[in-house]
Amino acid sequence: MSSPTTSLRALLVALGLVAVPGLLAAPLLVASAYAQDDDDDHDDDDWDSGSSDDDDDDDQPWMGGRIVRRPAPVAVPLPEQADDQVVVASLDAAGRDVLLAAGFLIISESSGRLLLELPDDLDVEAALAAVREASPEALVAPNSYYRSQAVPVGCEGAMCEHWEAVDWPPLSVGATCVFSPHIGVIDTGVNLDHPMLSEARLTLETIGSVDAEPSELKHGTAVVAMFVGSGRVPGLAPAAEVFVVDPFGRVGQDERSDVFALADALDRLATADVDVASLSLAGPDNAILADAISRIQTAGIPVVAAVGNAGPRAEAMYPAAYPDVVAVTAVDRRQNIYRRAVQGEHVSFAAPGVDISTAASISGIRPQTGTSFAVPFVTTALAAALAKGVEPPAAMDALVAASLDLGEPGRDAVFGWGLVRIPSPC
Repeated sequence: MSSPTTSLRALLVALGLVAVPGLLAAPLLVASAYAQDDDDDHDDDDWDSGSSDDDDDDDQPWMGGRIVRRPAPVAVPLPEQADDQVVVASLDAAGRDVLLAAGFLIISESSGRLLLELPDDLDVEAALAAVREASPEALVAPNSYYRSQAVPVGCEGAMCEHWEAVDWPPLSVGATCVFSPHIGVIDTGVNLDHPMLSEARLTLETIGSVDAEPSELKHGTAVVAMFVGSGRVPGLAPAAEVFVVDPFGRVGQDERSDVFALADALDRLATADVDVASLSLAGPDNAILADAISRIQTAGIPVVAAVGNAGPRAEAMYPAAYPDVVAVTAVDRRQNIYRRAVQGEHVSFAAPGVDISTAASISGIRPQTGTSFAVPFVTTALAAALAKGVEPPAAMDALVAASLDLGEPGRDAVFGWGLVRIPSPC
C-alpha cells in the first residue's frame, strides 16, 4: 500500500509536474512575492475609474504543468509635445510668406501667435530651424503639453485639518471685513451645477486644445471648490470672484493643454485684471510659455503654480520654475513632503496637498492628492496679503515672514520657505 506522499507524487508524475524541482512550494513563493509588494501605488490611483474583476476566469495561473505569470502592464510615456506642430510669435510678414510657401499651414492664430502645422517632410527640430531662418526675430517653440498635477486617492481625509494647518480663517474674516479677491484660474472644465458651487461667483471660459475632445470636469471642479465651495468643506475665499479659463482637451485618456492654448489662457487672465493667477498644472520648459508668463507678470499679476508630481529626482517643471513664479509643493497632515513632489531651488512654499477633501466632479466630496491641491492655499495666502494694498514683492515678503520653516533652516529645495500661513486680509 502506497503512502499518501507516494500517491501524490504518482499523480504529479502523471500530470508532468514533478519535473520542476520545488514545484509544490512555487505557488506559496509567488503569493509571498505579491504579499511583500509594499510600493503602495494603490493609494494614489483612481479608485472609481473602473470595475474590479475578482473572479479567476482570465487569470489562469496553471498552464500546461507550469506557472504562468502575466507581465505587469508597461506604462506608456505621455508625449511632451505635438509631433507635427510648432508655435510662432512675432512673425513678420515676409517670414510668414516664406513659411506658407514652404508648406506650413496655419491651424490657429491668437494674440500675435500662430499655431502652425508642419510640412510632411519636416520634423519639429527641422521646423524650428526653418522658422528661425525665415524670420530671425520671431519666437518659435514646440507645441508642448501641460497637465494637471492631481493624483486622486482612495481614503477619507479630515475635512478641516488642512485649513487649520495654514491658520485659516483668521477670526477677523466675516466679522469685520469681507475677503473678496478676483482670482484667475487656468484649469480643466468646471461643473457649474455642482451643489458646492451653487453660491459661487464663477465665470468659465473654454478655449480647448487643438485636435482634442473637451476636457473633463473633475480636476477643475475640485480646484475651484477649494476657493469658493460651500457646504461641509468650506471654500478658502467663498466671497471671491473666480475667472476660470479652460485650455485643456482630451486625447484618449490623456488630458492636457498645448502651449498655444495655455499662452492664450494666460493672456485672457491678464486682460481680465485678476489679482493673482492660479495654475495647478506643469510641463516642460517652452519659450512661448516663458513669454506668456513674463507678459502676465509685467501686467502686475503674480503667478502661483504647482511644482509637479514627477518625483523628487525629476527635472524642474514649468511654469513653476520660471523666475518670480510662486512654486508650490505639497505636504501631508504631518508636514511630511508629498513623495511625488518635484524638488529644487525654485520651490517657494509648501501647503497641504495630500488627502484634501474637495468637490467630486458630479456631486459630493472626494479626497484628492497632488501638488495641484496645494496651489489654492498659497494662491489664497497671496491674495490675502495683496488685499492690504501692497505690491506683489511686499506681499511675498509677508508670506515668507509668516511661513512655518520646515526642513533645513531658511529656504530649501524641498519645502521652499516652509508651510505657508494665510494672513488676515483685514
